[in-house]
This record gives sequence, structure tokens and C-alpha cells, in this order.
Amino acid sequence: MSGEFLNLTVSLSTVAFIGVNIGTSLSDMPNPTQVVALLKAQQIRHVRLYDADRAMLLALANTGIRVTVSVPNDQLLGIGQSNATAANWVSRNILSHVPATNITSIAVGSEVLSTLSNAAPILVSAMKYIHSALVASNLDSQIKVSTPHSSSIILDSFPPSQAFFNRTWDPVMVPLLKFLQSTGSFLMLNVYPYYDYMESNGVIPLDYALFRPLPPNKEAVDPNTLLHYTNVFDAVVDSAYFAMSYLNFTNIPITVTESGWPSKGDSSEPDATPENANTYNSNLIRHVLNNTGTPKHPGIAVSTYIYELYNEDLRSGPVSEKNWGLFDANGVCRFIFYT
Repeated sequence: MSGEFLNLTVSLSTVAFIGVNIGTSLSDMPNPTQVVALLKAQQIRHVRLYDADRAMLLALANTGIRVTVSVPNDQLLGIGQSNATAANWVSRNILSHVPATNITSIAVGSEVLSTLSNAAPILVSAMKYIHSALVASNLDSQIKVSTPHSSSIILDSFPPSQAFFNRTWDPVMVPLLKFLQSTGSFLMLNVYPYYDYMESNGVIPLDYALFRPLPPNKEAVDPNTLLHYTNVFDAVVDSAYFAMSYLNFTNIPITVTESGWPSKGDSSEPDATPENANTYNSNLIRHVLNNTGTPKHPGIAVSTYIYELYNEDLRSGPVSEKNWGLFDANGVCRFIFYT
């Protein structure tokens, strides 16, 4: 990764930042000390973990790296049904690490509404119980609580002004958004233009998904707002803003917790290539760090975590599922980012 990108990350971190997700489904997963050495060498200042691994949190201590930790989905039911269980989780995974480890947010579950619907009724309770434990320790102002959503819960996402959350989830989304608003937190959203492009069957141009410049007559225009969209990423983020406003929430910021592009796929995924992954990630970095925001909210930063630090060869599914990493397990950068 180029030094230019990394310096930009540091200098603009107060307004917008690029972070990196750290998955661990690798057959040759580096140990936490090696992971942190890579982060420091590359000046990566924001990371998201998919759990609250003690060894990883200890390795991150005294680095200043801002950390999002997660409540894994398999722990969600217990926490959502018991305030005491939530308090114990916070004591074990948060209180024992701060302030040495700079934990700034907790992601409660991951894509619960779209992948773990049986836990949806207790999702907001789990978030509230976690938050209450932070309040009791005077940490609620520095550690925000949210939950990452798949963009698939947004229906009719183009034009963005007509987007709305799947009404099935109104009993969850309304109290969830009230919680985010009342605690000064943010909506966590996973945005994957790669999948939007793949599922569009040719309707979405590859250039539009990759942030490549489009001729003015090829830009997508929202007929209701006359806003021009030059890339899929902005359109998806704005669809979430409009979906929130449809439920009368207009002041909740969005952080993109996952976005990226696979560098390898099988024969059915010809656009999963190193060149396209390099183009997407380079353009994403540039787009986020220049603080242009989105057409609906220009100038409002959309901080984003790239998916992901390493290829995860142990993940199931198609070839592409294993090939989203920026680095090999030995710490060698797989792309040269042009920013």
C-alpha cells in the first residue's frame, strides 16, 4: 500500500478515515503481534475485529490504533436476553483493555436482520444492555454501540430517493434508529458494489461500480431529486439516508463497515480480478478521503472499512469469497494503490 494513501489516512482521520477489517479464517493466520506490526508499518490507524479476541486486543494496546470490536452472532442471543450477561461481556472484553487499547465502537452482531432473523427481536435489547454497561463505567461517550447491516435490507434502492427499509423489519429498525439517535451513534452499513454489479445482469456498468469516470450523459440521475450519481457506492449510501428519512430519522450518520472487491473468482465471476480490485479500492480510498460525501449529503464524511486485511482461504463459498484481502499472510501487499 502506498505511503501516500497511508499519510492521507492519518491526516484526515478527524473527518474521514479508511479502516481495515481483520478476518481470521486463514490456514496460516499471522499471530496478533505480527498483525499489529503490519498495521503499524502501513500506518493503518483504524481496524474492525469480528470478535473481541483477548490476544489481539492486548497486541493493539498502546498503539493508538482505533478499534471496533464485535459481539459475534453466536453470542447475541445470550446478551440480548440478559443484562447481566451483557455486563459480563463488557467487563471481560472492554473494561479489561481500555484505556490502553483504544476501543472506539462495538458492533453488536453482523447483518443480523438478513442472516440471523431469529435473533432480530432481541437485537436492540442487546445493544441497549451493552450500552448500559458502558454508561455504568462512564465509557459511553467514547465507545459507541451499533450493528452492521447488509444493504440488502434496503428495498428499491434506485433511485435512492425512493428507497425504504424492508417493512418486515420496522419493529426492529424504528427502535434501533431511536437508539442510535439518542446515543449519538451511527448506522453501520456494509456496501458491496461488486455484488450490486454482479446481480444487475448488465444493467449496472462496470465503470459505475468501480468509481471510474462516466460521460455526463451516462450518469445516473434521481428523477425525484435531480441528484447525479457517478458511482454505486454513493447511491447505496444515499439510499440508506433516504430510507432513514422515510422513518423520520434525518440526523444519523453512516459508517460503511465493509466494502471492497475480490481479486479472484471462478469462471462465473470474470470481473473478480487483481486489476479491478486495485481500481476499486484505490478509488474508494480517494473518494472517502477527499470528503466530498454523497450527493444527498455533500461534505459529510462516510468513513469506510475495507474488506479486508488478508485473504481468508478457509471461508466457504465461491472462489471470490476467499479473495478480498489487501495483503498476503506474510504481510506482502497484493496491490499497488494509486491514490
